[in-house]
Amino acid sequence: MAKDEIPAVYGIVFDRALLPEVPEDSRSRPAGGRGTTSAKEIAYELIDKYLGRQSIWVAVYDREFETALEPSTDGFAAKEAIQLLRGARRPKESFLYGAILSAVTKMNRRSENRRILLLFLDILDSETAGKMKPLKNVLSSSNVELFVVSFASKLGGSRSALHPQMSQAALQELALVTAGNAFFSADYRDHREDLTRRIYNQIRTLFTFGFQADSTLEKPGRLLIKCARPGSKVKHHPALAGQR
Repeated sequence: MAKDEIPAVYGIVFDRALLPEVPEDSRSRPAGGRGTTSAKEIAYELIDKYLGRQSIWVAVYDREFETALEPSTDGFAAKEAIQLLRGARRPKESFLYGAILSAVTKMNRRSENRRILLLFLDILDSETAGKMKPLKNVLSSSNVELFVVSFASKLGGSRSALHPQMSQAALQELALVTAGNAFFSADYRDHREDLTRRIYNQIRTLFTFGFQADSTLEKPGRLLIKCARPGSKVKHHPALAGQR
């Protein structure tokens, strides 16, 4: 049985391709929609209803990675930072590979035992798709849980160099190596609240176990953990497998 909720840090990262050149007025935000509005609304709702007073930092990326808010337990400050995010007058092709390297480096400086990266993007860029193996190695060896939300159309778009189905498969692969998950807005149509609930339900069902071991480095022991709930499926973060 879980005893206490351990401290966690959330990194919320937006692909600049999703953002308008001018930040929207929070008083005129529509309740739903696609792309920019949906991505920001999901982030707002997660902060308001679920993330509580955990540490949150906010960033945006295209070819460069830019931190909009350093880790803070002020949910209002996190929402304000997200509201002020904007796109570029002359958009650059996004480069997810560099953004994830920067985000993992930022997370590695944190002391929290749980480090959750929430990534909102349009579609996976072709340059990153060519670096999948090293990127998977970086993610699998880090203590970061990656959750991706993609707003790409299933039919693709003019800026897309990667086919939407290839993008979905690659993003799912990246998330799964961290025991996280990837979600696709096209699967939820106008039911944004269902997507938000799915994201949080996935996050809250991951646990970190702590225990006092009697074993030593000279005589290591083994710990067997089993899930007794019928029908449950269990997965683990590969970076933590086999640790004693």
